[in-house]
Amino acid sequence: MNALRKIAQFAFECHHADLSRVFTIQKRTYRVCFKCGKEVDYSWELMRSHESIVAANHLALLEREMRARV
Repeated sequence: MNALRKIAQFAFECHHADLSRVFTIQKRTYRVCFKCGKEVDYSWELMRSHESIVAANHLALLEREMRARV
């Protein structure tokens, strides 16, 4: 059931590439999607959005699960 939840999160998260510049307001750093308005946390250490890191991790997990089933 956990894998199904992760697949749903990956499928329904914002994947738009048109994001605003980085904002830091009240100790929170984020970018905003111009198409859907979703706020995406940003990491200065990694110089990218956290959501892209999470999406890459989900994809790797799905690939491992698919290989395990074969």
